[in-house]
Amino acid sequence: MRLLWFRRDLRLTDNEIVTLAAAENTPVLPFFIIDPWFYTWADVGSSRVRFLFESLADLDRQLQELGSRLCLFEGNSTQIVRDLTTQLVAQGERPKLFFNRDVQVEYGISRDRSIVDFYHELNLDCHLGLNNFLQTQGRRQEWFGEYYSYQRQPQYQQPFKLDLPTLTIDIPQLTFTELTQKYSRFWDVEKVYFPGGETNAHDTLDSFLTSRFHGYHWKLSRPWLAQLGATSHLSPHLTFGTISTRTVYQATKARVAAFAGRDKAEFSLNAFRDRLRWHDSFTQRLYFHPEIAYQNRYPEFDDWYKPDELSPNQLELFQAWQEGMTGFPLVDASMRQLQTMGWMNFRMRAMCATFLTINCGVSWQHGAKHFMNYLVDGDLAIDNWQWQMQAGVTNPLSETFRIYNPNKNIAEKDPDLSFIHHWISELQGYSLDEVSEGKYMDSYYPQPILDWSQTRKVNGKIVSDLRKQVRTRLVAQGGAEYDSAIAAKETVEKYWEYKHKEYEKISPRSA
Repeated sequence: MRLLWFRRDLRLTDNEIVTLAAAENTPVLPFFIIDPWFYTWADVGSSRVRFLFESLADLDRQLQELGSRLCLFEGNSTQIVRDLTTQLVAQGERPKLFFNRDVQVEYGISRDRSIVDFYHELNLDCHLGLNNFLQTQGRRQEWFGEYYSYQRQPQYQQPFKLDLPTLTIDIPQLTFTELTQKYSRFWDVEKVYFPGGETNAHDTLDSFLTSRFHGYHWKLSRPWLAQLGATSHLSPHLTFGTISTRTVYQATKARVAAFAGRDKAEFSLNAFRDRLRWHDSFTQRLYFHPEIAYQNRYPEFDDWYKPDELSPNQLELFQAWQEGMTGFPLVDASMRQLQTMGWMNFRMRAMCATFLTINCGVSWQHGAKHFMNYLVDGDLAIDNWQWQMQAGVTNPLSETFRIYNPNKNIAEKDPDLSFIHHWISELQGYSLDEVSEGKYMDSYYPQPILDWSQTRKVNGKIVSDLRKQVRTRLVAQGGAEYDSAIAAKETVEKYWEYKHKEYEKISPRSA
């Protein structure tokens, strides 16, 4: 018999382990482990837990259509897999375990290694598959070619039937009714903005490729349009694997072919497809360097960016930022959106991160943790690396780094104030000039908590000097670290060179 262990791959379509486990009509036991480590972990928000539970319920419904069901265990993952396997062996079975790699956290990596070792000790087979593309060995320079080769391969097909074995298992299981009752606090929300499950994932993809994608390449930076659905809204589904990047890639490519010759539509779809690569490339980086989720990429920053307790002044700034009360409307609207929706678009995430780290002088670890406490699509591989990027830590061979101006971005990204008025009721009725220039003295909304230009100048220089120290060391030492930094710089430069050329053909205004 075979054991099918789901984790961040909560789908039946294009799932390697599902297809392989179901081969040869062998009985299969699909299961998921509600590990307390996940929902009691300090960096896991309730919206993400709810999304997970909804995805499990949807997976169970689909399995029932195939004649099976999803078994829910609760407890330490490693111990439950060991107990389940031991009991089956005692009953004369030789189970084969199928599960996909989980590279999100060091806990997952060490857990999986212990499971593989345990199966080898028992002389049992286990299959460690891929949820999405991951280069487990080889050189980074080969990544792009192998990535696209993987994305173009045929998808794994969903089985027509799954036979559930008849077993006596002395391990407590939860029904889905019990799951809902026991964890009712995760359902206690006024509105669900991102419902979980593979069914919703495919509906979301279909609606995006049918109509919502138009103008994606410029709308994705407009927070109000992004909130209304100008971006795909697939990020939580990719995080939990309710849809594969290959499914999204191939569906998007097919849609591009249907729009051949229509430049604007093609460009929007290709811009979206490019971003899929980001997802897997961030995962790739974390797989080989799990420490970057918590440590500065370069040690020169260790005295400036550190997860130590904040000073009273820093704490005051940090709390104002968390609560959306900084006096910078676009920052505050975004932070309030995060608290309510568990989401914000990429441009606003970058702007809020830059504001906290550069202007407030608060270490990126604090901001990254807050984001992970709320984001429904919280992904350590993307979130924490992006925080380092916006804090000025990464790509030190470039002599410049970006610091977003929140007030300038109002006119550029929310010119009619739809986003700000929606999230900051205190500013309703005020004009663009009044909001941008802080002329709302009669409002309960606060004045700016800091001088943006001054903090940009002072803290920006500190970060710039640290980047120069890293650059000087890397150039002097040479070697693998320098080569890696060169490759990163070239990748960024080529990306922006490509984007500038494309935008010359199709400007946001004409779109």
